[in-house]
Amino acid sequence: MITTVRPLRFLFLLLLIHPLLGADKGRDISSAPTQWSDQVELDLVNRISSNDDARNVYTRVVKRLRRSGVPVSYAWEVFSDPEIRVDETIVKRFSKPAERLDYSDYRRIFVNNDRINEGILFYYRHQELLNEVADRYGVDPFLILSFVGVETRYGRHSSSYPVFNSLHTIIHTMPRRAKWVEDEMVAWFMICRVDGLNPLGVMGSYAGAFGYGQFMPTSFKHYAVDVDGDGVREPYEWADVFGSIANYLLKRGRYNTASMDFTENSRNWRAVYKYNPSKNYVKAVLELRSELRQAIN
Repeated sequence: MITTVRPLRFLFLLLLIHPLLGADKGRDISSAPTQWSDQVELDLVNRISSNDDARNVYTRVVKRLRRSGVPVSYAWEVFSDPEIRVDETIVKRFSKPAERLDYSDYRRIFVNNDRINEGILFYYRHQELLNEVADRYGVDPFLILSFVGVETRYGRHSSSYPVFNSLHTIIHTMPRRAKWVEDEMVAWFMICRVDGLNPLGVMGSYAGAFGYGQFMPTSFKHYAVDVDGDGVREPYEWADVFGSIANYLLKRGRYNTASMDFTENSRNWRAVYKYNPSKNYVKAVLELRSELRQAIN
């Protein structure tokens, strides 16, 4: 069985013991309902929404939470968190995604000597685990390595915003993303309920992706795996991260384990594209993979 060091294990245990640790501070939960009703649904929507776009999305979110069996007291407590806010910096980030850069500028960010050298050092620290997971799933280890290099610089840059606030901001400010963000917010609630995470305590990207593999909540819900066998799919443990990336490529991307063909529009190229539908992104991931593979071998 694969085992791995758990530098953040204490944090996760703490969250499991008290999923909303410190949440009572500043909250108005004295009138929290104990049973669902149509009026309670409306009260929750009004409590969390600041405009009509948000009310439309949260109306559907709350109905889905109710149907899924989420306790109303839990939803009320989460929606009462004083840290919930619309973050205008997230709106600005969405307006200037790195994927819109010319590839020469995009490449300078993700395929450079620093990222290659850091990847080599990271590989030698984790090579036994990485190769064991890669063998188990039949996915190229250097491709998995390249993903964590591009996504989070090998775990160094994995969080900037509370995941909840990222989704909350999108709900309030980007109506064209309404259906997408509705699904992500519902999935985030389910993940936090099942795994005992603090909905406002987990940090991620401006779009709501989190963990060393930068999975969106719906992707984490469907494709994250528990590789080390501790009963929890953990976004900040390398065994689970490597396995989850490999599982995503296989299940969502239909990665071809019998091929090393990564030419454009090949099956494996399309598997990488499923992870982030940007040609700049795919090209950077595959270039970094090639550089790392050549340097290490």
